[in-house]
Amino acid sequence: MRERPNILLFLTDDHGAWATGCYGNSEVETPTLDALAALGARFDNAYTPCPVCSPARACLLTGKTPSQVGIHDWLQEALPTVGERDWLGQTPTLFDYLSAAGYHTGLSGKWHLGQSHLAPAGADFHFGLPGWQGAHNGRYTYTRDGELIELEGNKSKLITDHAIEFLNSAPADKPFFLNIGYIATHSPYHQQTHDPARTARYQNCEFAAIPPYQPHPWVKNEGGANQLSAEELRDRYIGYYAAVNEIDDNIARVIGALQACGRWDNTIIIYTSDHGCAIGHQGFFGKGNSTRPLNMYEISLRVPLIVSGAGIAVSSRAELVDHYDSFQTVCALAGLDAPPERFCGSAYTDLLAGASSERDRPLFGEYGDLRMARDTRWKLILRYPAGPHALYDLQADPAETINLYARQPAVAARYQALLQAFYAEREDTALSGLRVKELPPHNEHEAWRDGRREARGLQVY
Repeated sequence: MRERPNILLFLTDDHGAWATGCYGNSEVETPTLDALAALGARFDNAYTPCPVCSPARACLLTGKTPSQVGIHDWLQEALPTVGERDWLGQTPTLFDYLSAAGYHTGLSGKWHLGQSHLAPAGADFHFGLPGWQGAHNGRYTYTRDGELIELEGNKSKLITDHAIEFLNSAPADKPFFLNIGYIATHSPYHQQTHDPARTARYQNCEFAAIPPYQPHPWVKNEGGANQLSAEELRDRYIGYYAAVNEIDDNIARVIGALQACGRWDNTIIIYTSDHGCAIGHQGFFGKGNSTRPLNMYEISLRVPLIVSGAGIAVSSRAELVDHYDSFQTVCALAGLDAPPERFCGSAYTDLLAGASSERDRPLFGEYGDLRMARDTRWKLILRYPAGPHALYDLQADPAETINLYARQPAVAARYQALLQAFYAEREDTALSGLRVKELPPHNEHEAWRDGRREARGLQVY
């Protein structure tokens, strides 16, 4: 029987696939990620089931829908009532499953699923960010194995330092599972919040991958965001590219540590992001909560997914995959038998081995009272209870500018039936994003009204 591999999962924040060299961006510098893709599998159509941080992370780490787990929006952990609550409850994560299977487990970096000051259940090592994650640089109070420690410096570097500490201390007689959660490329985007040596690389950049900024009509004009000058736009572009570069440099440090401690040859590296990110694309900055009503645009959903290392065939894959599939894949790589639960997705281990595939099935997503079903051609978005609903032909209209919902009722009905069948088996009534119950908003994103519906569907219950 083949020795079980070590598994290193990078789960970064707000990194859109478009902002990576191996995905076609010739200006942003990502030599480490590009090298990993060249040595392994790059998935060109990888998506998140939810275009905002906390529920997206829960999807990958639990293999269940937000309506099974009960986390429907990002958790404002600076609020004690939010940050100190156990939002996952009894829902196991990859840490539980892999620990029970004999893996030595660790988390260095962002958790964002509540109780970030505590080690996740099943984790043997923990270096984390309690409360609000704050800026990219400066003094911050971290938590290390239950103790608060105040450190000064760059968060990506400090997260990497502790990831390397985990690697150097991991038992040699056990495989390890390490989740590294960088907060980059999350806002603030401004270049002054990043290393000047990195931002200097992009001062003359043309930013060809970013279209001219035309504010989306669904973007609220808070603080004059819709009247950004050319200088202000470039400032954001430079800061974002510098953050991507910061991640890439730190991944190189982790790889160097793997090689130095002799664990490189039997380690599988998975790199992905919680969700996508627009830097002016589609007329907004951010992700699914950057518009009102909320959005499920491709720019908010599409993530990088690179899998490289022991036994991974070199390939570029066109199949649709998502975070549910990555959960299943990590379990399969670790040799776990699937528990008798209602998990989502299916492992793509056959694709990692280089097999041809007939994998042709829809993906599903949700964000509060918004739900989505899509495949390679059609994307249906239903905003409960009263819309606005949308149907896009992704092949004819990849920019998602023409809503065909009223003109293609038969197509809409077909995908609605798929959506209903999916959630009929993967929804807890008490935790559903569609349950109707008024609660006070838990963060500022929920305190809005758009004239069509109240924000109750965005509540995190």
